[in-house]
Amino acid sequence: MVKSILKGLDKIDVCLSFFEKGLICVSLSVMLIIAILQVILRNIFDSGIEWGDVFIRHMVLFLLFFGASLSTRNKSHIQMDVSSKITPQRFKPVIFFLINSFCILVNFYLLKAAWIFAGDEKASGSILFGQVPTWFFIAIMPIGFSIISFRFLLNWIDNIFVMLGYKRASADDHPVIIGA
Repeated sequence: MVKSILKGLDKIDVCLSFFEKGLICVSLSVMLIIAILQVILRNIFDSGIEWGDVFIRHMVLFLLFFGASLSTRNKSHIQMDVSSKITPQRFKPVIFFLINSFCILVNFYLLKAAWIFAGDEKASGSILFGQVPTWFFIAIMPIGFSIISFRFLLNWIDNIFVMLGYKRASADDHPVIIGA
């Protein structure tokens, strides 16, 4: 039962990762095309895309959250590396468990604040450009924090199984656990 739940969570994680990588590629490509068009239009035709700069600034949020989520998945997000270098190997799962617990708690509060912020933006009815409401781009904040929290939760579950004596299937697998 536990193995099937972990495999299900792993499938969700892999699909989410695939989706995020695709969105990062598309977002970055669109941003580059619009930025290049802006430069050409401004320097050659003394005009530009009215909403281009605002759009690019807000697309950075998408790149930021999807990149942070993938970093959390790979356990390569910003962390205090000193603890992992001075801590004996047998205590590392406990340290990482505590770190992930703290990260889940912090992400919960960031998610809550982002949700309130996005709701306030929606209630204000502000328009970012054209007919596109500001909340449409701000919605990535609660979505992004939710995905990052999910990834920290997977890392947290992974740490529990490691503390219980289970081993990872391989160093690259995440977070599938096999029997001891």
